[in-house]
Parts: sequence; structure tokens; C-alpha cells
Amino acid sequence: MSENKVISRSAFLRDTSEEMLKNRQVEFVISSESVDTYRTVFKIDGWDLARYEENNIVCYQHRANSDDPDDVIGTSEVFVENNELIGRVTFEDAETNPKAEKVFRKVCNGTLKMASINALASEYRYGDTLKGEDKEVLYFTRQELMEWSIVSVGSNPDALKRSEEAISAIRTELVENIEVVVEQPEFVENKRTVLEAQLIINKNKY
Repeated sequence: MSENKVISRSAFLRDTSEEMLKNRQVEFVISSESVDTYRTVFKIDGWDLARYEENNIVCYQHRANSDDPDDVIGTSEVFVENNELIGRVTFEDAETNPKAEKVFRKVCNGTLKMASINALASEYRYGDTLKGEDKEVLYFTRQELMEWSIVSVGSNPDALKRSEEAISAIRTELVENIEVVVEQPEFVENKRTVLEAQLIINKNKY
């Protein structure tokens, strides 16, 4: 099945080396193939990063359309490592962007530790038990990363509500398109030898 749906998910800060911090860099686990609270999975090999890589900005609180240019706090490299999608953000320097400096310091201090992503899902299906998947789990097999941001509390409630509605619509669509096949009972023809048939005829005579 395929129809574009915008799905929002929270991302989590992961361990960052001192060398990276010196370069004003931190990493977030954007996605993995773990089953999330929505009973959904984003397949790692289904990520399309091409459009994001053309404009690889990282914002604060999803304010990509803000009039304040300082809401764009850095740029990022997104890559797959150990079957996880990783976002490595490089923050702008303090002189260029005081807001980026403040966010960076709060991340370093552990005050800010979450990010949020928006993905455009175009292909999805229920799990295939022959592949060892859970048939009740919804698998996204093709999705495009639209943007991601450093945030104070995961995905905002409105984004999560829209995401939940999109997932509900997908599940309904998949159920409506399931083909129900009713197996017809096989007709078993009783074959008898000539001798058996004659015995039955004779029995019915008397």
C-alpha cells in the first residue's frame, strides 16, 4: 500500500565523545527498527534522505518557518550505523547564533536531551510472519526524512495527534484492502471397482 502520510517521532540523545563536543557536535538516534508505542516500525533500508541532504538544517522546536533566522541552530549529517538512523548535529558558533550556543550548552548539561523528526511515509504494510515479523505491527517500508529539530519535550501534542490519526487511517486502509478468500470444500468423488458397484446393486435389490 502507498499513500503519503506525515508521521512524527521522538529522537533521543546518545553518548557523545569529548572530541565531538569540542567540535560542537552531538548525536541523536533518529530511528531504529524497534517497535514503538504506536506498534509501528520504520525499516532502516526504507529511509530516503536525498531531499533532506539538499537542505540539512536543524532547527529549535521545529521553527523552520520562523522569522527569526537564529531558530536554525545548525546543520546535520544523517547516516545509518548499527541498524539505527543517526543524526549528528553541528551547532553554529556563539558569535553567529547566540540561541544555538544556549541550546548547545543545555544539551551538554543534560537539560535538553530530546529531538523530534517528521517523516513522509509512502509505503507501508502489516508484518509478515514468514519474515519473523509481528502481523499486528505496522511496518513503514519507504519514508522520506523531512526535517528534525532539537526540542524540549519530544514531539509536540498536535504533531503526535496528527501522527496518530495518520497511523489510524493507514491501518483502516490496510484492513479494507485485505482480500478475504473463502475456501470451497473439495468434492471427493467416491470411486468404486466394478465388483463393489455390483455388490451394492445386488444389495439394494433384496
